[in-house]
Amino acid sequence: LETGKTALKTKIVTPGLVIRETPVGENDKLLAILTAENGLIRAFADGARRIKSKNAAATSLLSYCTFTLYKAKDTYKVTDAVVIDLFFELRYDLEGLALAQYFCELALRQVPEGQHNAVFLRLLLNALFLVMHHKRPFELIKAVYELRFAAEAGYMPDLLGCSVCQKEQDGRFYFDYKEGCLFCSGCRRGNGGFGAYLNNTVLCAMRHILYAPFQKIFSFTVPPADLNLLSDCCEKYLSTQTESHYKTLEFYRSVCMKQENNDDK
Repeated sequence: LETGKTALKTKIVTPGLVIRETPVGENDKLLAILTAENGLIRAFADGARRIKSKNAAATSLLSYCTFTLYKAKDTYKVTDAVVIDLFFELRYDLEGLALAQYFCELALRQVPEGQHNAVFLRLLLNALFLVMHHKRPFELIKAVYELRFAAEAGYMPDLLGCSVCQKEQDGRFYFDYKEGCLFCSGCRRGNGGFGAYLNNTVLCAMRHILYAPFQKIFSFTVPPADLNLLSDCCEKYLSTQTESHYKTLEFYRSVCMKQENNDDK
C-alpha cells in the first residue's frame, strides 16, 4: 500500500490480457484487462496512444502482459506493462482475428469484475494460441470455448443422461437449450422446448468438452459432417443461457461467408 495526499493507493502486479481498448481524450486509453487474480479490470493507460509511449504495444488489443496497476478508490491506472505475448500473427488473419474478438467479447460481457477465477484467462489464452497457429479447425475451437466458457460461468448443462429416465445411451438425444438437459427419444414427447437432436458423435464431443480435465478439452477431433452441428449447438446454448446477442459473432460469420465465396470462385 502507498499513501498519497488524498487517497490510499494499492499496487497490483498481475498478468493480464487486453480484451478491449477504448480511446479516451487525445492520448489516453481505457483498457479492459482479463486477469487471473482479479477477474476483469478496467484501467486507464495515460498517454498510451502517443507514438513514443513505452506502453503503446502493451496496451493494444490481445496484448498479454505483466501489468503494474495502481488502484485509488475504484479507479485503476496502468503504470507499466511488460509484454509476454502480443499474438501478433492474428493481425494478418482476418478470420482468426474476428474469432478472437468474439472470444474477447464473451469474456468482457460475462466475466465478473474483481473476482478470482483463473480459468477464464487460461481458456482464452489457450483458444487464442490454437487459433493463431491453426492447430484445430476454427469451428471446433469455437465450440470448445463456448461450451466450456458457459459451464465455468455458471451455466453448466447436464449431459450425463436423460433428465427423466437417466438413460445414458440412446440413438439420438434431444438437447434442450433453455433447460440445459437431455431427453431420450422415449421421454422427448411432452418435454423439451428450443433445442436440437444430437447424434452420438456430437454428444460424446460435448461431454468431453464439459467433463475432461482442462488440459485435454481441445484434444479431440470430430468428422467434418458433425462439426457444424457441434458448433451450432454450443453457440445456441451459450446465447440462450446468457440471453445475449454478440455483434462480434455476426462479424465472424460474415468473414467466414466471404472467405467461402472467394474459395468457390
